[in-house]
Amino acid sequence: MPINLIRILHAILLTVLILKPVTVSAEKVTIPVFLNYPQLQLLMKRAMFTGPDNSARYLLDNDGCSAVSFSEPHLSAEDEGLRLNAKTLAVIGANTTDGCMTITRWTGRTVVKSRPLLVNGQPLSVQFQVQAVELYEQGGLLSDSLLPPIFNTQLHQILSRFHMDLKPATDQLKALLPYVVPRYSADRLTRMIDSLRIGHIKVRPNGLDVHLILDVDELSPAETEQALTAIEVQQLEQRCQAWDAFLTFVVKEVATATRSEALRSTLLDILLDVRYQIKYILTSNPKSGLDPVKQLFVSSWERLEPVMLEISIQSPEHNLLPFLSFITAADALKALDRLGPAAGLDISTDGLRRLARLLNDNPSIDPLKYPVEIDPVLQQLFDFGIHQEIVPPKKPFSFKLQLIRPAFAASRWDRLNRWVPTVAELDLYLREIRDLLVEEANERVKSSTIAQGYARVFRNLMLATAWQESCWRQYILEKRKIVPLISGSGDIGMLQINEKVWRGFYSPAKLRWDITYNARAGSEILFKFMVNYALKQHEHKKDGGLANLARATYSAYNGGPSQGGRYRSKNVPTAHKKIDTAFWTKYKQISQGNEFAVAQCLGGEDPGPAAAPQIKKESGSKPVAAAGKSPRIENIEWIRKRNSKHFTLQ
Repeated sequence: MPINLIRILHAILLTVLILKPVTVSAEKVTIPVFLNYPQLQLLMKRAMFTGPDNSARYLLDNDGCSAVSFSEPHLSAEDEGLRLNAKTLAVIGANTTDGCMTITRWTGRTVVKSRPLLVNGQPLSVQFQVQAVELYEQGGLLSDSLLPPIFNTQLHQILSRFHMDLKPATDQLKALLPYVVPRYSADRLTRMIDSLRIGHIKVRPNGLDVHLILDVDELSPAETEQALTAIEVQQLEQRCQAWDAFLTFVVKEVATATRSEALRSTLLDILLDVRYQIKYILTSNPKSGLDPVKQLFVSSWERLEPVMLEISIQSPEHNLLPFLSFITAADALKALDRLGPAAGLDISTDGLRRLARLLNDNPSIDPLKYPVEIDPVLQQLFDFGIHQEIVPPKKPFSFKLQLIRPAFAASRWDRLNRWVPTVAELDLYLREIRDLLVEEANERVKSSTIAQGYARVFRNLMLATAWQESCWRQYILEKRKIVPLISGSGDIGMLQINEKVWRGFYSPAKLRWDITYNARAGSEILFKFMVNYALKQHEHKKDGGLANLARATYSAYNGGPSQGGRYRSKNVPTAHKKIDTAFWTKYKQISQGNEFAVAQCLGGEDPGPAAAPQIKKESGSKPVAAAGKSPRIENIEWIRKRNSKHFTLQ
């Protein structure tokens, strides 16, 4: 009886066939497909055990009086073959004038030993040839002499029906592919599809190892070209946006399928790292001969695969076929990518959309939709800002931190909104900003169970990061108008929170125009990074001690979760090394008590350690203009391009 793996084959071919057509020669591509026993077991249930309570009933005679029923199947390996153990109920009866009369009933377990074989003339089929059938009852193995010969013979025939057949999927794909790869001719697509075959199958202790073979037309290596034109840059931005939307959709689907905080944390890492990489791609002048989106596609799937495998094992009844489709597609992509530029792998928008729908084919959902406002599902899955106040964790290091209120009432910090200080107001301004940052850091610490030593590190980290990112500024003057401080790559406000990296987690409008919201969002991100990366990786136990927590957290804040160890690595780009060094210099000054050294990058003087500004200001009052013609601080040149003294996210 065939197992329906149509969705798996869709995934294989959709990823394999997103290619550009310049034929040179054929190349054989091996696509590994691994099915573990829980997955195989569920596939078998869906194919063969379709009766009540996952049972399968087969007649043993033409009269319908003798039958055997199987239930509770369990698959495992035995030597080089498969072992199926199933609960069995056999009823032997005879047809009489009054209908079927039961002669005997037997309840026990059936053990079937088989080995997989390729089927001649059927390149996409695997047959499981029965080697032995053993019946067990409570007392042990049942002797063959006690079984009617007809029962034994027909039992072999029934159990030999189990096989896998991928052929039915190909006809559906022939109609689908012109919409996925429109540059290909129908003949070329057909030849490629028809070449798909099973080349290898082997039983492993933990599952079934299958290798699919596909003949792929090899392409001429692409020539290295010059930097992208303006139109090509726009096209690259659109492709990156589609990939971000696709990955966000996939991560949400996968995260929804598990309650494991560890697995969800890994999924968040994958999503954020890709978004940080996209930001870097769009600001690094890529060459037209390269395909950074394809590299993101392959590397992301390599990280997604083990997470999806683990989730599919934890709850296979809910996730098997969709997850297997994605897992197989990831393996296909890795196999194709090994061919290098000659394979011509090219990820199209339509291909991404169709692949995403292998996970969720709800027609009302567009997997490539790119909303910029808050996504409540994304917030809930990864514990970002969904309650109105900070909620203490239920257990140490769980840190379900919801800091961003959906609506802000007037607060003591509202007076800081739209304030660009004059030189005369600088001391007062710095005191107010310092108090805001410290308060947000303290509120974060109060909601956690971290040790006091870590709390001091986090407080200094908050001040140093805001200095590094913006010189403690939320707003600037531009053409005589007060506007939010925004870098060329979309980093916003005092904590320079990138609107694309953190899309869906925070409101772009509030990041721009509410200084408290910006500080609170930055505090949330920094604290999560310190707990989830710096502390988890025991950075404080390496040479450098507790201060390493701040350095590792900032490296992750600047470059993404995977960059937490960047500050202590020698093999990093010079620009990144300078960024980490500049942060470390600032952090040391703050930790030594010189919190207001930030004044030096705003045109003021470094007051030195413990020399806080002495200007007093009534709580809640508005900042007032200084007398005379005290100029506002308008040095914004370093915001638009990196200045040698100011290494920030932009």
